[in-house]
Amino acid sequence: MLEIEIFNVEQGFCAAINLGEHHSILIDSGENSSTGFKASNYLLQHHCRSLDCLVLATYTEDHLLGISDLVRESFGHISINFLVANPSIEPDQFPGLDKALRRFGNALTMATDWHPECGKISQTLTVQDITLTFFWNNYPDFKDAHNLSLVTFLSYRDINIIFPSDQQVEGWRSLLKCDDFCDRLRRVNMFVAADHGREEGYCPEVFDFCRPELIIVSNESNQRISPQILNQYQKHSKGSHYGICDQKVLTTYDNGTITISKVLDRLRQVTTQYSDVRS
Repeated sequence: MLEIEIFNVEQGFCAAINLGEHHSILIDSGENSSTGFKASNYLLQHHCRSLDCLVLATYTEDHLLGISDLVRESFGHISINFLVANPSIEPDQFPGLDKALRRFGNALTMATDWHPECGKISQTLTVQDITLTFFWNNYPDFKDAHNLSLVTFLSYRDINIIFPSDQQVEGWRSLLKCDDFCDRLRRVNMFVAADHGREEGYCPEVFDFCRPELIIVSNESNQRISPQILNQYQKHSKGSHYGICDQKVLTTYDNGTITISKVLDRLRQVTTQYSDVRS
């Protein structure tokens, strides 16, 4: 069984990939002060004993909010097997990141999967039956934290989902020069919108390669996505069949925590925290 939860956080982003047998993968560690949600508390409440992979995807303070708590828990209740972050950046430039990398190191290196047609680097890791492939823009080609975000492709049976973090238009266009990146986009059936659904993260050229069934927006600061960008994403999503999901676009503002689940050979399913759309 696989269960992906994309949480309704006010600051940053947070998704947990639950693998069963008290094992999880975590992407970022944003929090919600209104509900009291913290990634470390969630893992403890769900009796997670092993964080098989901690993905630190975006290097802004809001995305790294819960890192100190996770590092502290790693000394007792939760083992963190490995951590991944953009290997081209200098950790001490990003508060909270340097402490985590000193404690665990970085499983990504600058030495594998070189793509000569574009000068990009990627790396693929396998956790149980899940394939995680990471792409990134290099520092100092980019110096802003958004476009240095780590892009994660997750594949498991009939689930192919992209987590592009806070990637913005310039960063997207750089990554689109990579043939392998574009090929992986073609396989995506679930797309997490970049930069919380803001206009800065919307790159129309991405959808020359990607026609997902569902687009998911993790809103920030309890703000709706703009009607103009929502309309664009609805046009790019082709919708799901067989009752997987009855909407083309889901947002954590309107739908709360969004859960994608896969049990044995059954079709993937999508459920939401709120049964009714908020007004």
